Amino acid sequence: MIILPRLLVQLLEKVDERRGAELALDFAEHAVEPLTDGLCSVCEEYVAAARQAIRLGRADDRLLRAHDAFAEEAWSDPGHSDDRNLLDSAVRLACQDMLIEAGVYSRAGRVSVDAPYIAKTAQSFVARRHSERAGDGEDLREVNRRARWEEARWQVRRVIATEPAPPGNG
Repeated sequence: MIILPRLLVQLLEKVDERRGAELALDFAEHAVEPLTDGLCSVCEEYVAAARQAIRLGRADDRLLRAHDAFAEEAWSDPGHSDDRNLLDSAVRLACQDMLIEAGVYSRAGRVSVDAPYIAKTAQSFVARRHSERAGDGEDLREVNRRARWEEARWQVRRVIATEPAPPGNG
């Protein structure tokens, strides 16, 4: 039997740091609930700015503005905190060192996050959301298990679908 969450961790252990960051952003984006228009645009911009910063290798003005807007939205709207926490964790994985260098975070406040953690958190997030929406009489443990499994399946497919071809030997 193939245990997808275990396979996913094995795959993620083989990718480099940059790829792991990109995948973590993919996982978080896929897992979050459709958000209200204002919050959705702030979250989308935050993730897009993080992707750009990864490509640039540094925090640029776009990332700094997106971070500020994201933080401001988090304080003004207490709803959807789980969605925001998942996205924020993925952006921290992708850009934390860049944001420390830019003076947004201090080195003392550095948080250890990795792609397997984001993947597992996204699976839990999706499972909880499905359990909350389960109908009367449904086995919540089974709903939860299936939702985690399907999210892990999507994540494995995402890793495989986006894996670049290995360099040629001549």
